[in-house]
Amino acid sequence: MSLILGLGLGLLLFCFLWLNLLSLPGNWLMLATLCLLAWAGPEGRITWGFVALMTGLALLGEIFEFVAQLVGGKRGGASRAGNLAGIVGSIAGAILGAPFGLGLGSLVGALAGAWTGCFAMELLRQETRHVAAQAAWGAFWGRSLGLVGKSAVGAVIIVMSVARFVSQAA
Repeated sequence: MSLILGLGLGLLLFCFLWLNLLSLPGNWLMLATLCLLAWAGPEGRITWGFVALMTGLALLGEIFEFVAQLVGGKRGGASRAGNLAGIVGSIAGAILGAPFGLGLGSLVGALAGAWTGCFAMELLRQETRHVAAQAAWGAFWGRSLGLVGKSAVGAVIIVMSVARFVSQAA
């Protein structure tokens, strides 16, 4: 029975993992599930100490996502304003794209928003189209790497949580 419950937990957490790709708080929903299990689940399987460890991992994932976009934009030659515009554009694009493609539009919107926001700001700063495009591609690839890193952290949370849940069964 423990194995079946563990697989159910894994499936639920895996569904939340996909939300990361839609620029939704998938890792944080995983943590909410773990909090619920620590509070009301089977005794000793998911502890508050384990939840704290997973919270630290989720925070690292968020930091990685943010830093990856900043570094990507910088490597592409984006200014501070261009980087900020790329971040704002990414958030706006994810929100505006969410209704399309069964929610997958938010992934496209986040990436396109990072590119467009950075490109537009660099043009406003009187950069040439070539320089602005180069900076925008940096923001785009940085955002892409950030999403991959954050999702990888989510996968680690899933594996550790399911392993802990199943191995701590009485």
